[in-house]
Amino acid sequence: MLPAPLAPEERDPNRDLQSNMDEFVTIATFDKTTEAHIAMGRLAAEGIQAVLFDDNMVQMDWLYAIALGGIKLRVTRGDETAARRILATDYSHDLDDVDVGKPET
Repeated sequence: MLPAPLAPEERDPNRDLQSNMDEFVTIATFDKTTEAHIAMGRLAAEGIQAVLFDDNMVQMDWLYAIALGGIKLRVTRGDETAARRILATDYSHDLDDVDVGKPET
């Protein structure tokens, strides 16, 4: 038998919000919105859903970045390890053998 639902006056309005926030883990912080969106795009390309927190506040006034602790890139707990691995991977060596041709004059 299921427990009876709580009456509206017995519910904690912050409980649902808190439980949803606990599902996310901050894996990186950024001072610039552009860098945060690039990192979020790298995760999206690998199939990991990420969310940015405080990016709008930093866009309004970049000095807020210091007070807020930067723009936070967050993922679910289950994706934390994979997301950290993806962001730590350096792909720059893949460009060493790319033939970019001759510069146009």
